Amino acid sequence: MSGRIAPFRALLLVAALLLAACSRLDLAYRNLDLVIPWWISNYVSLDDGQKRWLEPRLEKHLSWHCRTQLPGYIAWLEQLDKLSQQPTLTATDLRGQFSQVRDALQDVAVEITPTVLGLAQSLSPQQMGELYVAMDERNAELRAEHVAPSVKDQVAARAQRMRERVEDWLGPLRPSQQARIDTWARSQGDYNRVWAENRDSWQKELRNTLYGRHGPDFPQRLTSLLQQPESHWAPAYRKAYPASEQALAQLLADLFNSADQRQRSALRERIGEMAEDLKGLDCYPR
Repeated sequence: MSGRIAPFRALLLVAALLLAACSRLDLAYRNLDLVIPWWISNYVSLDDGQKRWLEPRLEKHLSWHCRTQLPGYIAWLEQLDKLSQQPTLTATDLRGQFSQVRDALQDVAVEITPTVLGLAQSLSPQQMGELYVAMDERNAELRAEHVAPSVKDQVAARAQRMRERVEDWLGPLRPSQQARIDTWARSQGDYNRVWAENRDSWQKELRNTLYGRHGPDFPQRLTSLLQQPESHWAPAYRKAYPASEQALAQLLADLFNSADQRQRSALRERIGEMAEDLKGLDCYPR
């Protein structure tokens, strides 16, 4: 393991990455021991001792994830396959699927918390400065891409991203389905700003917590940030999030309900491929 490593969010996103639109989940999963350090390396350089300390813990987490979490992902995909065979879906059906993904992310957060605590307590002042600079740079990039453009341009980009994601599952969309996505994108308005402000708020609390990383309340504070991030949401985001999730669930239900046989077949094939990729994995022999 080499390079610069920042553990605070990487492993927490492993489950989400595996369920993203990836053509070879099995290949991606088998290389997580390389991908995670590379991803983390954008934030802070670790010394040799920290790398040696982290490496076996990362291997343990990956082994745990493979043995205990993959069966749940496969079951989730099998549930999704059953849903895809129904004549119609409701937003409630899909929000239930969202909830299961959140539960999986929570399991990962709980698993990695002790490692994050230990590594954070070992960071030097110089490493903390490096972490803050990297966070600021990343935030500036995200704001330039998602917040600085006009709301009209944000809506257009949001619609384009969603079209690409949906087409990865359903194949080419009909004009009426593209129009439904455009309507959803407009309904979200300046949600990007609310999201970015919430991200800033969470990171501000993270910085304050890390500043006191040698204090007696540090473990409790960082554990809360990792395992109960919603308790640190900004008020505007807390208010907007439920409506945004409902709108997304309704959009996906409407797109499914309007799908023709070709699109539904493509969806089932995509789900099946992902499930087979995960079923074919051998877990780390720990």
